[in-house]
Amino acid sequence: MATASNLTGTLRRSLLIKVISKPAPSKEDVNTVIELTASKVVESLQAQSMTLYLVEAGEIAFKQVYYSPTLWGTDKNKEMQFKETQKKLLTLKLPAGTGNVGKVIQTGEPLFFSGKGADAASLKKMDVGFEVHSMLTVPLKTNIVIGAIQVLNKEPSAGTGGAFTTKDLSVLREVAEYSSTLIQRMLDPKFQLTPEDTAKFISKFTELPLVTKIDELQEIDEKLVEITGDAVIRRESIFPVKKTGANSCSVLMTNPLDYAKRESFSQATELMIDDVRVIPANLLDELLKKFFKGAAAKGPDATEVDIDEVKDLIAGAYTEGGATGEVKAADLESEDSAPIIQLTNRIIEDAYISGASDIHIEPMEKDLQVRYRVDGVCSEKMRLPKQVSFAMVARLKIMCNLDISERRLPQDGRIVFKKFTKKNIDIDLRVATGPMNHGEKVVMRILDKAKSTLPLPQLGFSEENLAKYRDCVRQPYGMILHCGPTGSGKSMTLYAALAEINTPDVNIQTAEDPIEYTLPGLNQMQMNKQIGLTFERALRCYLRMDPDIILVGEIRDKETAQIACEAALTGHLLVSTLHTNDAPSTVSRMGEMGIEPFNISAALVCVCAQRLLRRVCKNCKVKYTPEGREADIIMKALDLKEVPEIFKAAPGGCHICSGNGYKGRVGIHELMVNCEEIVEAINKEVEVADLKRVCMRNGMKTMHQDSMLKVKFGLTTMEDALANVPADMIAMDGGSESEPKAKKGHGH
Repeated sequence: MATASNLTGTLRRSLLIKVISKPAPSKEDVNTVIELTASKVVESLQAQSMTLYLVEAGEIAFKQVYYSPTLWGTDKNKEMQFKETQKKLLTLKLPAGTGNVGKVIQTGEPLFFSGKGADAASLKKMDVGFEVHSMLTVPLKTNIVIGAIQVLNKEPSAGTGGAFTTKDLSVLREVAEYSSTLIQRMLDPKFQLTPEDTAKFISKFTELPLVTKIDELQEIDEKLVEITGDAVIRRESIFPVKKTGANSCSVLMTNPLDYAKRESFSQATELMIDDVRVIPANLLDELLKKFFKGAAAKGPDATEVDIDEVKDLIAGAYTEGGATGEVKAADLESEDSAPIIQLTNRIIEDAYISGASDIHIEPMEKDLQVRYRVDGVCSEKMRLPKQVSFAMVARLKIMCNLDISERRLPQDGRIVFKKFTKKNIDIDLRVATGPMNHGEKVVMRILDKAKSTLPLPQLGFSEENLAKYRDCVRQPYGMILHCGPTGSGKSMTLYAALAEINTPDVNIQTAEDPIEYTLPGLNQMQMNKQIGLTFERALRCYLRMDPDIILVGEIRDKETAQIACEAALTGHLLVSTLHTNDAPSTVSRMGEMGIEPFNISAALVCVCAQRLLRRVCKNCKVKYTPEGREADIIMKALDLKEVPEIFKAAPGGCHICSGNGYKGRVGIHELMVNCEEIVEAINKEVEVADLKRVCMRNGMKTMHQDSMLKVKFGLTTMEDALANVPADMIAMDGGSESEPKAKKGHGH
C-alpha cells in the first residue's frame, strides 16, 4: 500500500463505482474496499503507517500495509527495507489474540496509546522498524468483529509531534464503521447491506452531504417535482429539490457517481445538476409516496406497488371467485375496476422505466409469460397465472380499440397510454396480436414521444460512411433505401437524415405506419388500412402536392415499389425502408417486386444496410488481446498487421448496466453508394455475391467490417459483433479481374 495517500479523489470515486455497482459483489472486490478505506484513513489522519487486518479462519491476516516516504526520506536502502517488510507482512497470519490488534478484535473496543501517557512503555516495545510515538487501533465491526485498522504516528508536517488526538480516534472509528459493513457484505453473502449503510459509505467517500430524514428537506419545490414526474425520478433515481438557476437545480441521488443517469435526467428535464446530496434508496421511495399521493392512493395501480403484490391480488381473485377467465368488456373499461387493469398498466410503466423497446405477453401451456426486450435482448420478467391470459389480452385490445371477440385472426392497433395513466409517461404503444396454440400473444412496441431523434454523428456511422451518407441525402432526386430487420434502427436513421436537411425552403412529406417521431416542419401522414389509406395511395397523393422529399415508411408491395421508383425518377428524393439482409440483396428484392433493373439502377442513390449492436458498458468493460480465431477475424476484416487490444463485457456487469455488461446500442452500417460500375452490374442482373464484390471494389465496407471497426474502437465486443453479423463469406480473390456473371434463366 505504498501509494495509499496518493489515491486521488477521482480514483477513489472510480473504485467506489466498481464496488457499489455490483448486484452481487465477489470476495475479490474486498481488496478494492480495503484500498479505498486505507487511502481514506491515511489522508484523513496523516498517518505515517497504516495496517488493515481481517479475521480469516480464526487467524489475523495482514490485508493492507502502508509506510509513508517520510520514514526513509532520501535513504534508498531504508526504502527497500520497508518495501521488503511490507511484502513479508502481507503473507503473514497471526494467531487470534496476538498483541494489541488481537485484543481489539477480541473485545471490540478501540485502543489509543500515546508516547507521553501511561502506555508509552508498550509503544517502545513495538518492533516496527521506526520509533512509535502514538498508536490508534479500532475494530472493523458489524454484527461481529471482522478485523481491525491500526495507525502509527502522525506525519511530522501535522505539527503534533507524531501524536494522534481524540478527534483522530473519532475519525478512524467512523471510517471503520462505514467500511466494515461493505467489507462484510462481500465476505458473507448472507449479510445484507442496508440502504442507509450504502448511502453513508457513498456520502463519506464522495464528501457529499447525506440526507437521513425527510424532515431535513424543507425547501423542496413541489411544482418542480410534479413537472419532472415520478417516471423520470424512478428511472434515474434522482429527486429534484429546487431550482438554483434558470437552467439548473439541486437534487438528491442514491449514487451521485452515476454520470450516465445525471446526463439522462438533464436531457429529460432540460436542467443541469449543480448541487447534489446523497439519499438512501428507501428514503427516496418515501419521498415519492409523499409527493405522488394521487398515485399512491390507488393502491395496486401506483408505481411504488410491487408487481408481485398485484399478481397476488389477481391470483386471489381467480382462486376465491372461481373465475373461468371469461371476462366481459364492461368489467375492463374502467381504469380502477379490477386488479387486471392495475397489473396491465403496471407492466407497461415498468417496461418503460426499465428502458424496454418491446413487451411480449405470451400464453404458455400452464401460465402466462411476460418478457421485455432491452437493448435488443429479450428476457423474462415474470410469469402469471394461466387464467389471466384472456383478461389481460382483452384489456389491451380495449385500450387500442380492437375487437375483443375476434381471437382467430391477427389484429394491429395503437395505445395512447396517456389516456390510461395519471403518471407523467407520454408514450404510445404499437400493438400486434396473433393467435398461438395456447392463446393470443400480444407484442407492444414502445414509442417514447419524449425522445427526440439523435443527430447523424451519434448513430454509429464511421467517418467515411458518414461523409458519404451526408452527400447522398443532399442529392436533389433519387432513391435512398435502408434495409435490415425490425428494430435495427432504420427509422431513427431516416429521421436523423431528414432532421439534418429539414429547412423552410424544402417540402418534406412522409407516409408512416406508425408515426414514431414527430418532427417540426415535416408533413406526416398516418396510414390507415381500414379506410384504404395505404402507402400506395399516400404516394399517389403526395406526387400531386409539390414535394421535394418523400419518406415512405416501408416498401411492402409491387405497387408501392413502382410508384416510389417513378417518384425518384421524376425529380423527387425518396427515402424508404426494406427488409433485406444486406445492401446488395436489396437490388434483387426490388427485382422480385417487379421493378425493371434499368429503373432500379437509374433511381438508386444508395442503399444502407444496418444493425444495432449492444454497447459494452464504459464503466466495467475489460481490456484484453484477442487470440486464435478472434485475432484472425479482426485482422482479416480490417487488414491489420498486429492484433489490437479490444474489450469484453465484465462478468456480472455493474450497477450502470444492471449487471449485463452492456448499456445502450450502436449502429453498424453497410453503405452501397451507386456508381457507374454498380449501374452496369445491376443492368446485367448479376448474382448478389458478384454485386457485393463490385460494391466492395468501389469502397463499400461490409457490415462485418464495420462491426469489427466498432470492436477495435471499444464500442462493442467481439462476441456481440459475431452474434449479429457473421464473418464475410465473399472473397475478393480475382474479383476485379473477372467479369460478374449474369443470372441464368432470369428476366422480366
